[in-house]
Amino acid sequence: MIRVIVILVRIVAMMFVYNEADIVGQTIDHLASQGIELVVLDNGSTDGSYEIIKNYVGTGVLSVRRLESETFDATSMLRALHAMAIEYLPDWMLITGADEFLESPYRGLTLSRAIQLEGERGFNMIQFNNFEFFPTEKDHESQESDVMKRLRYYSWHDDDQYRCWRAYPGMPIFNVHGHDSQLPDGILTKISPNKFVLRHYKIRSYEHGLRKVFNERLPRFSPEERAKGWNIHYDNFGSDKSYFIIDSSRLTRYDEDGNWNLAKTFDGSFGAWNPLSPAEKISKLQSHIDALERRNAELENILENSLSLRIGRKIPFGRQISKLFNRR
Repeated sequence: MIRVIVILVRIVAMMFVYNEADIVGQTIDHLASQGIELVVLDNGSTDGSYEIIKNYVGTGVLSVRRLESETFDATSMLRALHAMAIEYLPDWMLITGADEFLESPYRGLTLSRAIQLEGERGFNMIQFNNFEFFPTEKDHESQESDVMKRLRYYSWHDDDQYRCWRAYPGMPIFNVHGHDSQLPDGILTKISPNKFVLRHYKIRSYEHGLRKVFNERLPRFSPEERAKGWNIHYDNFGSDKSYFIIDSSRLTRYDEDGNWNLAKTFDGSFGAWNPLSPAEKISKLQSHIDALERRNAELENILENSLSLRIGRKIPFGRQISKLFNRR
């Protein structure tokens, strides 16, 4: 008789929320479909987010707490979330946002199974590629409620996202801004070479962007944390539509095929900066090369008409030396 032993691995995700009613239900559904349990901390949402999350308790959400504050203090929120998560004795822990979807890099494997696989291979930390999706001229007026179907254009942003780690007894409280955790002393960090996928939908329409940036984020960020260089990614935003509706030619379309463009074609963190397109980069580089070549020709002409002549008058074989200059 063959016995099949199923090893259950508990993965608990942590999420804090503030006014994400249009997306938080889809985010929770996605995590549940990926075999991930969730604890949530609501920071005093006024748009019904908290009520939506409470409806998921027992069906995707392990617990939800409400912690109201005038300012958003990431450090305090992360500590509270960490305390909530460890009550459930997780094997792995994961940090995510209400506007993010985390995925396995392996086609056909759920996120939970892929995490378990990395653990079986001896790794205890998982890194994510961060792909930021933006509204474009092609989709910003769409009424599609599924954000992953509505917004299909993205740019790779970074991979400084160590969002998932094996839970160990005595782990220290977070000391960074939600991108990773510090493993206990004596535990060697072994990062999987297989980067997982993070899809970020921080701006979902022009109206949403205006409200989020100027009403719900910039006025609420903690001054102490901003002094550390945190939460500066909206500082250069203006109210013009071009800050929120991005030209699709600067982005890459994703067709749900697992093929990602690992090039930073646009930076949505600092709004005012629009990187050059590939054609513009080539044109600018060629202009720079042409200018260098003109300058080089000028220098060669100066050398030929002055330095080489002086050398030719003063030492033997001056003519041969002059020819060497002319070959450069």
